Amino acid sequence: MANKELEYYLGLPYTITLKRGSGGGKEYWSARVLELPHCMTHGATPEEAVRDVEDAKREWIESNLEAGLPIPEPAKFTGQYHLRMPPSLHEALVRKSESEDVSLNQFMIAALARAVGYPKQQPKRRKTASRN
Repeated sequence: MANKELEYYLGLPYTITLKRGSGGGKEYWSARVLELPHCMTHGATPEEAVRDVEDAKREWIESNLEAGLPIPEPAKFTGQYHLRMPPSLHEALVRKSESEDVSLNQFMIAALARAVGYPKQQPKRRKTASRN
């Protein structure tokens, strides 16, 4: 395994989440690097929290490099996921996709997108042969 340096890790696209909170009568923002356990900060504004989490990320990575501890890298998503399901659900999904004249793949993508609040898009209808 190649010995990766600080700049390598700082250049990776880590996922930063930002969340509003309140406590003690004050509002604050917390920023967190999802892939790095316990790497988070708080700030009075979203900008402050994000700026501070960049410093925390650098310190977290430096500390782990010095200690010889592993440093997780961001996940790489391929857009493919193999899913097991009960045959009855598979059948219901196929029947519903056929009733809407879309492929099973397109139907499932649209259903999953709706479930997580992804922007609404209509599934593409299957192409049919011309009847002339």
